[in-house]
Amino acid sequence: PGQTAAFRRLPPLLSNQMTLKRTLLVVALAAPATGALDYCGGEYSLCDDGSCALTNSSCGVCAAGEYACPLTTTCLSSLDDYATNCDGLTGTHLDWTMSEDDRLAYLNSVVDVSDMILQLVNDAPQIDSIALPAYNWLNDNEHGVKGTANATVYPMGVGMGASFSKDLAYEVGQAIGIESRSTHNAQADKSGNSCGSTSTGEIVANGCGITLYAPNINLVRDPRWGRAEEVYGEDPHLTAELAVGMITGMQGNEEGEITAKDGQPLMSGASCKHFAVYQNEDQPEARTSLDANVTARDLWETYMPVMKACVTRAKATHVMCSYNAVNGKPTCAHPELLNGILRDAWGFDGFVVSDYDAWVNLVTTHHYVDTYGEAATVGLNAGMDQEGGFGTYSVIDAMPEALAVGNITEQAITNAFTRLMRIRLRLGMFDPPAQVDAMDNTKFNPDLQCETEEKLELARKAAREGVVLLKNEDSTLPLSKTDFTSTSSLALVGPQSDDWRVLLGAVNYAFEDGPSKGCKTVLDGLTDALSSDVINQIDGCDTVACDEASTMTEAAAAAADADATVVILGNWWGTTTGWPLCSGDGTDGCESESHDRTVIELPGQQVELVQALRDATTNPLVCVLIHGGAVALGDANDACDAIVDLWVPGQMGGTALADILFGDASPAGRSPITFYGATTDLPAMAEFNEYPHESSNGTTYRYYEGAAPTYKFGHGLSYTTFAYSDLALSGTKAPCDDLTVTVTV
Repeated sequence: PGQTAAFRRLPPLLSNQMTLKRTLLVVALAAPATGALDYCGGEYSLCDDGSCALTNSSCGVCAAGEYACPLTTTCLSSLDDYATNCDGLTGTHLDWTMSEDDRLAYLNSVVDVSDMILQLVNDAPQIDSIALPAYNWLNDNEHGVKGTANATVYPMGVGMGASFSKDLAYEVGQAIGIESRSTHNAQADKSGNSCGSTSTGEIVANGCGITLYAPNINLVRDPRWGRAEEVYGEDPHLTAELAVGMITGMQGNEEGEITAKDGQPLMSGASCKHFAVYQNEDQPEARTSLDANVTARDLWETYMPVMKACVTRAKATHVMCSYNAVNGKPTCAHPELLNGILRDAWGFDGFVVSDYDAWVNLVTTHHYVDTYGEAATVGLNAGMDQEGGFGTYSVIDAMPEALAVGNITEQAITNAFTRLMRIRLRLGMFDPPAQVDAMDNTKFNPDLQCETEEKLELARKAAREGVVLLKNEDSTLPLSKTDFTSTSSLALVGPQSDDWRVLLGAVNYAFEDGPSKGCKTVLDGLTDALSSDVINQIDGCDTVACDEASTMTEAAAAAADADATVVILGNWWGTTTGWPLCSGDGTDGCESESHDRTVIELPGQQVELVQALRDATTNPLVCVLIHGGAVALGDANDACDAIVDLWVPGQMGGTALADILFGDASPAGRSPITFYGATTDLPAMAEFNEYPHESSNGTTYRYYEGAAPTYKFGHGLSYTTFAYSDLALSGTKAPCDDLTVTVTV
């Protein structure tokens, strides 16, 4: 930018033929010379000679710092000249003046079916003949950008759910979308294959693209579910509203629109996951073989409304089919769900991607078919488009044979290819870079957009607005800062109190080494509000699981000497490497993907720790919860003077908690889940009928009829007094008519 327009023509390339093997754009980055580019604009990747190219064959065509035009050998010194000086784009998919349908029709006319097949995977290869760059679609950016430390970590879904704020969900979604695009813009290798994490024990490309496998919009049917931390709660309406806010924020579009608000390409693409009836990890059996037997009533009253809102209102760019089966059919081979409901009934025109290896699981775990060729057939014909995973694509590899024997058609493959290319079009990936606002790397780059003071303040605000005050006996809270001036006057107990990882949730959805600017632990937040010498921090339990409590006596002594005690209770997220992150029998409070809890009681000796603190002091005892799924508090509920739910608050969680504890902000969150009194109040995890019946009390606040919950859905106190009264409807209406509801607050 700012350079005088210049371009030159070089000899034609030796070969411009399509390749039929999967070839990724891999750039060998040389040490940049003075003034050399660190990365290229648009979807261009940096070649090892310092030039910028869309595909490998164009590396070396232009001089360092120049851009190779697609489809020709013209070189540009600035992408500002792309639209005027790159010849041969008219009438192609790169012709931004053509309609979306015409651009897609061109692609379908020039791309061989064998190359189309190779695009139906996460790490899609380049197609040199049409200057289609390689691209990795996999980006687990649920509550922040996954692939880099230079990214803000916002609260996990359950904390967002507790805010009951669609506007906040939009604001956080917008920030994630902008940070995702900014991270992508600054990649030397725009494919994303040089960027990733090691959360599964091996390096995998994940988190530097603009197609997000987020948000998770499933519902909490059972609090033991290992992924309850990720989602917005148990209510379909609440989840639908927050999902619409989050997704339109991530994408930058208005409800019902497929472009950004100003007609520009989308900032990022978001997904509806997991479709459908996905709410189990390994109980009563592995999710990859589980069959969710659900009634039509539960399907349409509970599970479908959220997904419909995601598709029809938020206009998410893609849908992820889930690991489980529904009523005997794996979701990734379920024509009634994919082609029937999703496309025919709801008009979805984006792509369907399998959860990691879920298409392969038609053979390996569900045993729904015997061969990968059969899996390719039933999946594609049911409405699948892309095989998700980390590089093993057995189903797609078997697709040419399925085509050759006539089990699938070229048209079915073309349809899948078209849907994938449609989303790349809507993201502006085929447009002149200077015409795409989101590609403006003078504005959308990590230095200006990622983990900035503004973004950190948003993370603090989001965490604070999700805090729920469950109990506040005798107005214990807020505490007064002026009461804590002497040494050790505030006791802080719990191994989580200075653990930044517990604030971020499971490591597979946040960069494994944490954000570059660090996290505000609970200890950090309280220290910033007071001073370090007034806080006496004792673990009490050796670990969050609290099998051993070797310093319980010391913790009680600290409480006895303090003017107030804050104790951190709740769950944890497992290891930081390997898979699964949690292991064991589900009784130690570990929550994560691939692992369900089997009990909801506070783990280990946490209740005994609380009781020891209570016995040691008559001064205020404030209990703070960090968890995803609901916990049964047992006797701790009575022992605590105040109970504050912090959920999974993100990197600014400690500061947000201090804002609430010391009255700099009044708590306004409401619980998005039911706090059942005990595991025995729950049905078996294999029970998908939410209504009460002979062997079940029912589940969620809408249907539960068992012993009174400790705290109900929607419960949340404040530092002021308030009451709801005079609830009234506008009158009797016919089915499906609008109702006006009024209430006095």
